[in-house]
Amino acid sequence: MPPDRSRTVNAQGRQKSCSECAKGKRKCDLGQPACGRCRKQQQSCTYPPQPQAGCEGGSVNLENNLHAPDMSMELEDIGNVTQPLEFSFPNLSDVSNAGPADFDLTAGITSLESLNQMLYSSPDYEDQLVLSRAYTHVEKAFSAAHIAPFAKSRVSWSIEQLKLAPKMMLEQNGTPWQHPMLYEEYMPRSLQDAYAACGLYVAKNGTNNDMVTRFIRDRVGELIAATLPQQASDLLARAHAFMLYQTMLVFGGDITLYSQADTLLPLMDEVANALLPFAAQQDDLTGSLPLYPSTAARTAWAAYIFRESLRRTVLSTFHFVTMCYLLRGQLESCRDHLVIGNRVTLSAHLWNARSAFDFALAWNNKRHFVVKELNFTEVLKEAQPEDIDIFSKMMMIGLQGEDDIRGWFYTRGSTL
Repeated sequence: MPPDRSRTVNAQGRQKSCSECAKGKRKCDLGQPACGRCRKQQQSCTYPPQPQAGCEGGSVNLENNLHAPDMSMELEDIGNVTQPLEFSFPNLSDVSNAGPADFDLTAGITSLESLNQMLYSSPDYEDQLVLSRAYTHVEKAFSAAHIAPFAKSRVSWSIEQLKLAPKMMLEQNGTPWQHPMLYEEYMPRSLQDAYAACGLYVAKNGTNNDMVTRFIRDRVGELIAATLPQQASDLLARAHAFMLYQTMLVFGGDITLYSQADTLLPLMDEVANALLPFAAQQDDLTGSLPLYPSTAARTAWAAYIFRESLRRTVLSTFHFVTMCYLLRGQLESCRDHLVIGNRVTLSAHLWNARSAFDFALAWNNKRHFVVKELNFTEVLKEAQPEDIDIFSKMMMIGLQGEDDIRGWFYTRGSTL
């Protein structure tokens, strides 16, 4: 209370407000000659008359109120009369000039961390556990939105191709790293289940979403629990199943599957490393192929299908694993063992051949490039746009960046 005004108390032991504050049902600072609120709003500030001497429960001091207007308590004052309560308020500097707009209720929130502490803090231990579980259970979504521009230019295009893999598997029986004819005669069970999962994934909608998600989760769980096979063909099928499942887990938009995607990453790394020795044992075809009889062409084509599917799968798997870590904000170190001794044949004509005759014709008449240790120098110098298939684009963009490869295609009269 201001020092120039004596304290007066009504019959209920409660201090009065000025008439305007009483009407507005606002707290009055009892300033003289006018309270702070009335001064700010340029209103006439008047106080009700003080109780007379001898009133019950109060003392009389009219020293500073000899000229107070004689007015009775208005109806709004009745609503302000309460039973005496004891509050202890800290002293405020210059309280006579303070109003509701002068208080910043968010002043304590100085950072996101302090907001976190405010939202997720509780004095009760059990409450803290519940809040901690609720806070940490939300997985970080796989998203390319926050990848640095340098990295994004090397993975974004490949990510879009990976998203299409389940649909490509259904419509074309293959992917950019798995030849469509690879499993023409026999498909291991692990890939059969993945193939079925692709069909459900592509057909997923609001009605069957839960069933499809459960099917994918169960099949992935079974594959995670299974030991890695020893035969090259079965190991290759396992890698293809991993790639398809990981695509569905990462890009399907269901955050409940992200924990399985995390679990699958080291297994993908393991299967790719297990395939490396088999890839190193493959011999490249040399010389031309006779068109008749077709025995040599069929043998060469079958060898090419397995050899290049194996080589492409190794590179694509490591590429996918690295992209997944990037999406989670983790940078993977370069893997030198992928470069040393690595070989892959790049030719859209060979990869897209649909018969032994077409393959032999493309082998004899079309340019193909054996890329060693990821050195694409010859490809960039000598290749034409029609020589480059989707897998080749993924690898080239991963090394050079999307803008450079778009420019390379443009200089040759084509587009990426």
